[in-house]
This record gives sequence, structure tokens and C-alpha cells, in this order.
Amino acid sequence: MIEYLRTTGKRFLSRKKDKIRLKDCLLMWDNARPHTATDTREFMTRRDVEPVKQSPYSPDLNLCDRFLFRKLKHLLREDEFGGHEEFSGR
Repeated sequence: MIEYLRTTGKRFLSRKKDKIRLKDCLLMWDNARPHTATDTREFMTRRDVEPVKQSPYSPDLNLCDRFLFRKLKHLLREDEFGGHEEFSGR
């Protein structure tokens, strides 16, 4: 999770004219293993980010699960990546 945040976060922020502060973002927290990992919790604490905690066993309340991930799957359906380097280059 931390590596994902580092790589995608840097690429996203480098493309934005006005930098976005992580604490200005709304993060959904559903107790998935990557969310509860020690590295993730420490990362969030260092950056003073308070996640929005989702009720257990209620994926229907998570807007990312309902809308965002479906859209991303549709957009990436045809993409094939040969490896980490090719994926990182996008």
C-alpha cells in the first residue's frame, strides 16, 4: 500500500498545477488488510490524516466500491501490462 501511494501519488501530484495536500483528501477506510497494516497506519499518522471509517460488512456504503472501481475496471479492461516498469511508465 505504501509503495502504491508513493508511486501513484508522485505521478498524480506532478501532473497537478496546484498541489493537493493529502489531508485535504477524503480516504475511505474499511479495515482491509492494506488499510490496517503498520506501515499504512504510520504513514497516515505522520501526515495527520484522519480516514473516514466505514461500518464493517457494509460495502454498499462505500462509494469507491459502488462507482469508482467499476469505472476504473471498465477503463483498464483492455490494458495489458508487461511488468511493473511498463505499468509505472503510464
